[in-house]
Amino acid sequence: MKLKEAINIALTYLGYGDASLCAGAEDFPETALLIRCANIVIKEIASDYLPLTETETAEVKDCGICFDALKRRASDVIFVADADSGIKMQYSCSPTHIIISNPKIKRATVKYRYIPADIGADGDCPIFPSVGAKTLAMGICAEYALIEGAYEKSVMFADRFKEDMRAAARKKGEIKIKPRRWK
Repeated sequence: MKLKEAINIALTYLGYGDASLCAGAEDFPETALLIRCANIVIKEIASDYLPLTETETAEVKDCGICFDALKRRASDVIFVADADSGIKMQYSCSPTHIIISNPKIKRATVKYRYIPADIGADGDCPIFPSVGAKTLAMGICAEYALIEGAYEKSVMFADRFKEDMRAAARKKGEIKIKPRRWK
């Protein structure tokens, strides 16, 4: 989903039905603020509801992996394993490095959660497909209304956003019930 789709829905919810990002970003003066609100909501989704994960192999130097060597900005390390054998190992985190307890390791596989970078109006939203454009638009409206000082509207949009996010984060699948005996 493009961010532009969610912002156009948010414009409708906010009462700017005649404004659209399709005509051009400079046509509507609040576009930059809406894009900032959208990036705040995307980061909230990735940190609180549906975390984004990445697995990559990195070089180990001086018993550590620098966070700057990873492709994305890590927020939480899930596990570290030897890249050759796949055996998980003990690690600890400093503000700048992942410190590995085994000094013989030269390459490690790191699985971590990350916070996505800011995107523009034409960018693809780095969120799960279960989060629709309407849900993202509700979050954008909540942030926008809060910034504009419309607190009642903000609470209304935030409640709808949280309800939609709970539904999107719920695991959907086959429900299995254990067989029981009658006595």
